[in-house]
Amino acid sequence: MRLLILGYSSIAERRVIPAAAKVPSISEVSIASKSRPRPAEWPKAGRFFADYEQALRQSDADVVYLSLPNAMHELWLYASLAAGKHVVVDKPALMNAHAGRRAIAAARSAGCLVAEATVFGYHPVFAQIATLLADNGPLTQAAAQFIIPPLPIDNFRNHAELGGGCLLDMGPYAAATMRLLGGSVSRLTAIGGGRHPETGVDMGFSVQAQLANGGVFSGHYSFEGEYQNRLLVVARSGSAMIERVFSPPADFRLELRHRVRNNENVEVIEPADTFANFLTSVTDAIDGGDHEIFYSDLLMDAECRDRIAAALT
Repeated sequence: MRLLILGYSSIAERRVIPAAAKVPSISEVSIASKSRPRPAEWPKAGRFFADYEQALRQSDADVVYLSLPNAMHELWLYASLAAGKHVVVDKPALMNAHAGRRAIAAARSAGCLVAEATVFGYHPVFAQIATLLADNGPLTQAAAQFIIPPLPIDNFRNHAELGGGCLLDMGPYAAATMRLLGGSVSRLTAIGGGRHPETGVDMGFSVQAQLANGGVFSGHYSFEGEYQNRLLVVARSGSAMIERVFSPPADFRLELRHRVRNNENVEVIEPADTFANFLTSVTDAIDGGDHEIFYSDLLMDAECRDRIAAALT
């Protein structure tokens, strides 16, 4: 299976291309970039294009990975489907749930997969969290923090016309965490953070929700603070705390600090490449022709982001 990356972004360079090199079912990686020159080399190197339309016309790729500013996703998703390609999109795949429904309908009509690359849930630590909840549950509450320092002014996340803002960028983490821990959301409320002093985009939000399984989730997300990246999960007779859970480097050993009936233990989890695990799941789904789980995840997360946005108004 051949992969074409539209947009030679930092995340494509640092995570997607090295991950694709680890996936046996991906035989070739081509790159299209309008803003950066051809790299000297890259794993499984295919062709390099300086134009996206030309890349879609001339590439023999089976899958397109869109790593572009958020506001450009919809245009190039439809262009990729029209070229007969399966499509993977950096999160958020689309700007809202309505756009997500339209994209899924178009993908079904084309017989192609559309998947959102919210990859952190593909780390094996989430299987261990699920086991802890099954053995010591039910879930009573969960708390997440994902906070980063202010971004450079030229970063697209600081500009509304490019699909910037904290809710679009970090909302997928909140939505996917709630989906992984509780399925759907029954009730939700949210509070907004600050605004960028120059561009006015939203710089943070906090959300509290009751999940379908009865657990309560609270999350705090921001572009304007000291770096924080953790998840606490509390069950009836056990709990777990994980640092760096939302963006673990491929060579990073996570520590799962769990307490069961007041006995504490620290379990070191061997490194896992979440991007490689995700891409493997994507290629397996393409080979098997079963796309529905990716459609379901994309739409559930988009609907949750829409609910957060509505609660913030």
